[in-house]
Amino acid sequence: MEREPAGTEEPGPPGRRRRREGRTRTVRNLLPPPGAEDPAAGAAKGERRRRRGCTQHLADNRLKTTKYTLLSFLPKNLFEQFHRPANVYFVFIALLNFVPAVNAFQPGLALAPVLFILAITAFRDLWEDYSRHRSDHKINHLGCRVFSSRPHLK
Repeated sequence: MEREPAGTEEPGPPGRRRRREGRTRTVRNLLPPPGAEDPAAGAAKGERRRRRGCTQHLADNRLKTTKYTLLSFLPKNLFEQFHRPANVYFVFIALLNFVPAVNAFQPGLALAPVLFILAITAFRDLWEDYSRHRSDHKINHLGCRVFSSRPHLK
């Protein structure tokens, strides 16, 4: 994928470039020569289309910057949160309250603030990931011009 020239972008904060609304992006697909495709590879990276009897492999130019899927959100998020030493420490202190010889106050009361912080952080991560998904969807559905190494068959 190739970006548009720098003159067509809006000025913004340093280090960030924002695209103007309604602009198209330019995508250059360099297709492999005929017969160079691996039939065992399947269509995992893109899709195959038939045009007048020939098979053409198109590159997949979709963006995906999200970290989570529906099934992986809870395990990945808990894994990330428990890599923070503060979270591990406070859960350890809360679990110590379940030991009768060491407890300082009610065990359920000790877990409430930790679970609250974990839930708020998980919700924030979910919102950020959803925002990335919306941004990816918007970019993936922009109009684009495609140039390839072979002329398109009509």
